[in-house]
Amino acid sequence: MKKILLLSAAVLLVFSSCRKESDYVPYIGESHKLAYSTYEDQFTFIWKSISTGYAFWDVDTTDWDAVYNRFLPRFRALDQRYAKGDSVRFDDLYNLYYGIFGNMKDHHMSVVIQNIHPHPADSGKLVVIYPGRVEVGQRDYFIEFHSIERPAILAFLNGIESEGYTVLAHESGTFSFSEEAISSNVTYHYILFQLPDGRRVPYLWQSMAAFTPIIRSLGDGSSSSDGAQLLDHWLHAITDTPRDQLAGIILDNRCNTGGFQDDLDYLIGSFVNQPVEVMQTRYKEGPGRLEYSQWAPYYINPNKKYYRDITAERIPYVILCDINSISMGEIEPFCAKAALPTVYTIGERTYGANSPLQPYTDINLNYGGPFGDGNSYRGHYIYTSTFEARINGQITEGIGHIPDQQVLRKDHNGSFRPQLDAALNYISKF
Repeated sequence: MKKILLLSAAVLLVFSSCRKESDYVPYIGESHKLAYSTYEDQFTFIWKSISTGYAFWDVDTTDWDAVYNRFLPRFRALDQRYAKGDSVRFDDLYNLYYGIFGNMKDHHMSVVIQNIHPHPADSGKLVVIYPGRVEVGQRDYFIEFHSIERPAILAFLNGIESEGYTVLAHESGTFSFSEEAISSNVTYHYILFQLPDGRRVPYLWQSMAAFTPIIRSLGDGSSSSDGAQLLDHWLHAITDTPRDQLAGIILDNRCNTGGFQDDLDYLIGSFVNQPVEVMQTRYKEGPGRLEYSQWAPYYINPNKKYYRDITAERIPYVILCDINSISMGEIEPFCAKAALPTVYTIGERTYGANSPLQPYTDINLNYGGPFGDGNSYRGHYIYTSTFEARINGQITEGIGHIPDQQVLRKDHNGSFRPQLDAALNYISKF
């Protein structure tokens, strides 16, 4: 995720660690302890690093001291087995770390553990655990991740035109970008619908929140300039269409896997004329589990190029989301609702990875964020949120955004249509 803007960073030591002895770990982001001779040594270092650097000890119900007392003897038993010539199988190590991390609150978290003394059949096999996926997979409306692909869009368009809608424009493409050590591809679909009454609805689907690097490439001849123009067309359709012809706006964040926080200045900042506070963030600044910085406000800034006062004009702005809306894919509807009264969300409760990830920051994050070897996964690598976020006074990590109108795709075999049908129906009756 792109560099987060923290507008204040005053020091506030809230509480000290709840463990009696000192668990101080120097800068957990460093990879100075990655080679282990024992499973006990590996577990103890990881346990201490999480005790020091995990951002959610104020809301996570895991009894971390009980975890230590319960699992330390089991890792010692693995060492005893190995000392007797018995290699440790993958399933044995996986089950232990799954018991430790499987219910953690951080839905950004990924845990990668190297088996230091593997059975020959398991050589090179890494233990990988995603606590968020564990929780999400238990929801009664869970469906496997599948993106919204071009065939689904085209099938929808072919069907909806027979129902009195007109497709005035449709542009799509997959575009590459590279910014701040992040290189990836993003797919967009821009559609301009015309309702049976003649009014228009600009629609945009994004596979990730990469508005920022794509729009910056506009006109510079880069490989993503076509993508910037596509986005430019969506915003112009919103800002330039006369009020009596603009029925509403749709931003489709289903299957949006996250991205750049500055996207908010385009997707929401285009509709505000002054900075608007939409959430607060804080970070760990001491080794104690509850030693946090002060909450710092995060503001959406007005977009200097595009602007329309959709609040004054009472233009509905519908955002679609589902269980596979992740990170910025779900922060966007949260923040849009905080900033704009005509925002209405439709779909499913989102994934729940609601706190920012950012190792590239000017703030001294000695006690939080990812740690270990994220390149070769030698020893371990724990990917965890850098900041804790609070939206509307609530910490929603592990919960996600709850839409104003629930429409489940699972009930329709994962169909593309029901949630978008609900959006168009809401706008047409607004």
